[in-house]
Amino acid sequence: MLDLSGIVEDSIVDGPGIRVTVFCQGCPHHCPGCHNPETWEFGCGTPMEEERILEIVRTNPLCRGVTFSGGEPFAQAEGFAKLAKLLKEKGYEVASYSGYTFEQLINGTDAQKELLRSID
Repeated sequence: MLDLSGIVEDSIVDGPGIRVTVFCQGCPHHCPGCHNPETWEFGCGTPMEEERILEIVRTNPLCRGVTFSGGEPFAQAEGFAKLAKLLKEKGYEVASYSGYTFEQLINGTDAQKELLRSID
């Protein structure tokens, strides 16, 4: 189950084409100039099953991709890896924002490595 701060449909800002952006809740980075500082706090979002998010995505027949944003998706890597797998099985392109460097992720937890392998 993922802790979300929101889902935006038909976003063109967060990647190519018509897509859905999933905003997670919780971020350890607190980057200066962050666009979503309201997503920094952990544990105060809306819990949602990965399968339910897939259902929401599938309601838009024009949607071709999904972007994970935040908060920090890699702070909930296990759930986002599961969601990415479900999305990829249905033919969606999957992208993710992160405050971690690529080097941190390839040396991160098993779940972070799995999520990294699961995105385009």
